[in-house]
Amino acid sequence: MDTQLDDTTFLSFICESCNQEIEAPADLAGQETECPACAALITIPYVSAPGTLWGVPLANTKGPSPEQTEAMKSRTIRIELPDNW
Repeated sequence: MDTQLDDTTFLSFICESCNQEIEAPADLAGQETECPACAALITIPYVSAPGTLWGVPLANTKGPSPEQTEAMKSRTIRIELPDNW
């Protein structure tokens, strides 16, 4: 696996238009882009949304089990960095 990818910190959040969970490199926080699922204009937040892959667990929960975390990874769409990033 690419060393740069291993060292990248990610944020996760939900698209307000289509409710798709999205993962993006933290370096992109504050930037506008299109949702990879519905093409709506989104702004990448500075912190992960609660209850998402990289966010804090929702209140009154113990957090996801390892199995749930793996399932979350498969439903999350990642915004990729350009090769010249």
